Amino acid sequence: MDPNHVPFEELPITNRFMFALVFSRKHIAKPFLEAILGIKIFDLQEPEPEKSTETSPFNKGVRYDVFVKEQGPDGEITRVFDIEMQMEDTHDLPKRTRYYQALCDSEALNKGESYRNLKEQYIIFICPDDIFKQGRAVYRFKNLEKGYPEHELGDLCYKNFYYCCPVKVPT
Repeated sequence: MDPNHVPFEELPITNRFMFALVFSRKHIAKPFLEAILGIKIFDLQEPEPEKSTETSPFNKGVRYDVFVKEQGPDGEITRVFDIEMQMEDTHDLPKRTRYYQALCDSEALNKGESYRNLKEQYIIFICPDDIFKQGRAVYRFKNLEKGYPEHELGDLCYKNFYYCCPVKVPT
């Protein structure tokens, strides 16, 4: 068998084609997000694969791998999810999540709109390597007060990293 040709059934989620295929379907993306985040999602808008943002020709833009919004029962957006697949440790992922959060937030409000209208936001990185080297499969971050970790900032932004090594599926 050609080592560059992998049967469709054996493609891991870390394969670019499989990742895009899975997350372009809201009926697959919704239960996946619910399972990894431990939340209930009312409904998702159709995912926006490879959504790009550029604030100016002088600033760095972002190409989100998958950007999806949750709609509540009244049709209002309640949460946003940025799902990224990172195949190599570039040693800058924590700062990259900070930048992605900033750009996502910069598009979330209209001029004059209250900060109270910012929605709950999840930035999710799926990685084949444990970038934090702590031997865990999941890392979940939120802003806490340094001296009193029980005191949460309450900015409703969560940055999660999932270690997902490619696994062969038995046939």
